[in-house]
Amino acid sequence: SPPPLDPAQREAVAAESKRLGTEVHRLFNSGRYADALSVAEQQLRLLGESYGHNHHEYATAMNNVATLYQALGRYGEAEPLLEQASKIQQRTLGHDHPHTVASLSNLATVYEAMGQSERAKAMQSLVAQMKRTWEEKQRKRK
Repeated sequence: SPPPLDPAQREAVAAESKRLGTEVHRLFNSGRYADALSVAEQQLRLLGESYGHNHHEYATAMNNVATLYQALGRYGEAEPLLEQASKIQQRTLGHDHPHTVASLSNLATVYEAMGQSERAKAMQSLVAQMKRTWEEKQRKRK
């Protein structure tokens, strides 16, 4: 993994990542998926080079790239990214964290689109279970 960033570098990376993320959403919302994908891939590279490939921010960016592959009908490319993102998120954030659950939920959608309905159903029930576990934890904290 890359050397740790000093606070100024971390701030610069966070600002640039936020700018790229905003641009991805703007392009996505105007239906420019291929352009959005290109910017999302820039953000993924930035976070990979800055934080390493086992960081939860990198995993979230990977999920965003995969979501754009989905929007473009490129399910075969989305699937491995979502699997990898969810593994990183499970390790770094926890198996029932909302970001982990979002990646797995997207994976269920990809399975469905690829005609793998059994896998999709299994993943959807896992996602539902994880959401319940997370909500119970949040209630206990209050």
